[in-house]
Amino acid sequence: MNGSPSTPPRRLLLIANPISGGGRGRQLAPQLAAALLRHGVHAEVFFTARAGDATARAAAAGDEDWHGLVAIGGDGTVNEVLNGMPDLTRALGVLPVGTANVLAQELGLPRRPEAVAAMLAAGHRREIAIGRAAGRRFLLFCGVGVDGAVVQRLAAVRTGTLGKHKWLGPILYTLWHWPRFELAVTFADGSRLEGLRSVLITRVRNFGGVVSLTAGVDIGDGRLHVHCFRQRSRLAWLWQGLRAFCGRMREGRALCVRTTTAVRVDGTAPFQIDGDFGGFGPIAIDLEPKSAHLFVPRPTP
Repeated sequence: MNGSPSTPPRRLLLIANPISGGGRGRQLAPQLAAALLRHGVHAEVFFTARAGDATARAAAAGDEDWHGLVAIGGDGTVNEVLNGMPDLTRALGVLPVGTANVLAQELGLPRRPEAVAAMLAAGHRREIAIGRAAGRRFLLFCGVGVDGAVVQRLAAVRTGTLGKHKWLGPILYTLWHWPRFELAVTFADGSRLEGLRSVLITRVRNFGGVVSLTAGVDIGDGRLHVHCFRQRSRLAWLWQGLRAFCGRMREGRALCVRTTTAVRVDGTAPFQIDGDFGGFGPIAIDLEPKSAHLFVPRPTP
């Protein structure tokens, strides 16, 4: 999607997860507010206390006079804010403080409060297509099957803040209790694939902040990139993961990649949306009619 003309904001609502980044969210939110004030932008900070608070505050802000909302936290906090916004044309900014910060990596967003403040004050925005799954919006991905099982396990055992090391236990648990899902996908053009173990519908190439999906995935193309995996063994799954870690994931007998605007995944399997457990399939995924308007750095000439 093309960047939209810059319109400098004057009032921003900062919605911060105080426990993100091991507590750095609580420290960085007032720093960002102070930095914005130096740029002539008034900012108010709202700290979340529990899951769902960011969505509720973003929804309430729909009737308030803000020139944009800013999510301070990880990709999960961004997802919550996005799902609460009644007006998707209102600008959305991000100060990445999470575990993976996938969206920030994809868009090249700064991470220091002063640099983020300068970006927000400049007001340059970019339209990004939004996915929908099970009535929930997402900017990154929706995974059904093996990675859904990993996230389901993480949700069951998680305590406190989330770091990359906390994913190891759920991954090992899933490998030990290796699930054997039988999935099928139907695309917008009516074509169908069967005999799948896992399906990843993604808008980004970076996955989890540590691996790269197939080349050609572009957050700016306004499409859903569907990775259909046929790996039936633990070893095959680990091999595919190693290839992704090395940036060498390719299509082949065990992986088919399709680009579409809508897809349905049939079969009983857990699914995750932007890293949060969402429930069990079958599930339909498509694109929101309106795009998100994200604050991004001004392109270099």
